[in-house]
Parts: sequence; C-alpha cells; structure tokens
Amino acid sequence: MNSTSHTHISVIIPVYNEQSRIGKTLTILVNYLSLQDYLWEIVIVNDGSEDNTINTVIPHLENPRIKLINLPHSGKGSAIKQGMLSALGTIRIMCDADMAMPVEHIDEFIFEINDNKNDVVIGSRQIYGSKRFNEPGFRHLIGRIYNFWIKLFLISDFLDTQCGFKAFTKDAADKIFPLQQLEGFGFDVEILVIAHMNKLKTKELPIEWYHNEDSKVNPIHDSIKMFVDTIKIKIGIYRGKYDH
Repeated sequence: MNSTSHTHISVIIPVYNEQSRIGKTLTILVNYLSLQDYLWEIVIVNDGSEDNTINTVIPHLENPRIKLINLPHSGKGSAIKQGMLSALGTIRIMCDADMAMPVEHIDEFIFEINDNKNDVVIGSRQIYGSKRFNEPGFRHLIGRIYNFWIKLFLISDFLDTQCGFKAFTKDAADKIFPLQQLEGFGFDVEILVIAHMNKLKTKELPIEWYHNEDSKVNPIHDSIKMFVDTIKIKIGIYRGKYDH
C-alpha cells in the first residue's frame, strides 16, 4: 500500500495583503492535492490584511477542505504559529502565498517524513541540488550574510533557514510551536532552534525556488529586525523560554 494512503496533510498559508496571488495559489494547490491519495486540508491564516485578500479567499471556502483564520496584524510568525496549532494533519506544511516552489515538491516533503522518518523537513534554496530563479543579487547577498550570522551565533546545521516551505509531523509541531515567541520573520530560525533543542530529526531538502517581485520582504528593514530577533532567541535560550 502507498505510504501516503493513511496520511492527512495540512497546508498552512499565511497571507497579508495577498489579493493578487492567493487565488492562483489556491487553485494550483487544490488541483494538485485533489489528485493525491491522502486526506488534505488548506488552512489560510489572514494576518490582518488591509486589501481585498479576504474577498478573494471567500469563494474558495465553498470547498470544505479549505479553512480561513482571521487574525489582527502581528506578523508572519504569529500567523504560522496559529495555523500550525489549529491544523489537523499528521503532516503540517507551511507554504508561502506566492507558491514560489513548484507544487510537486510537496510529495518530496511527505516522503522525507513518512519514509525517511524525519520529524522536520525544511526547503532549501542553498543546499546542493537546489535551484534559484530570478533572485536579485543584493537580496541573495543579504541572505548569505544572515545565514553566516546564524551559523556563528545560534545554529550551524542549515544552509538556508529562511525558505518559506517547511514540514512538520504533528508531534514535532506540538513540541515546537507552543514555545515559539517571535511574531515576525525571525521565527524561522527560532523554530529550528527549538527543533534542535528537542533533538528532532531534521532534513534540509533542495527545491526549485522562483523569486517574486511582489515579495513582502524588505531586504534592509526586515533583515535588521531579523538580526535583532537572533539576539532575542539567544536570550530566550539562556532564560529557559524554550524548555518544556
């Protein structure tokens, strides 16, 4: 029997002012997931969007497998945390609203958890076998500097901590996300630190990734905030905030 036949997949999508992209992403996901032999749900977490995002999502809610959670604007980290803790899946996959990764990679995440028994699988744009398309050189440089800082200051296990595609078993999600403190983009590193502290088996998976010009990440402003967040994580470790 196929190893996915008893699997329940939750795809968590944080959205903030994504009216131009979320409709297409949902269509791509539903078309793909409907062909698979596992149960699935899509959990959209609206992080206080101020545009027409909600009205774009509403027609898709006719599908009972699609859920919408509305939150006041706090940040991507907060949206992911709420989505992960509200999901029902035995495997929970966080997915960026622009679907910058080919949807077919989802089955590779599932395989790494079901067949290779990983607790956490993170998409990587940097590990051997990965491919980046159309990424501005400056953004790539900032990302490499940030990753070097992470390796030096917090955790040296990964070449790419910031990719927006990550998968967790239910047990891993239940261990990691209640301890998450950060609400902004720095949460990616925080949850990997928590996974490391809990000795969860983690795999970095090479993916294809396509840069979108409408990215919500500000390379300067958000990078400064993320560097500050690494200090908050370090303080949190010393203060025992990540201890169960």
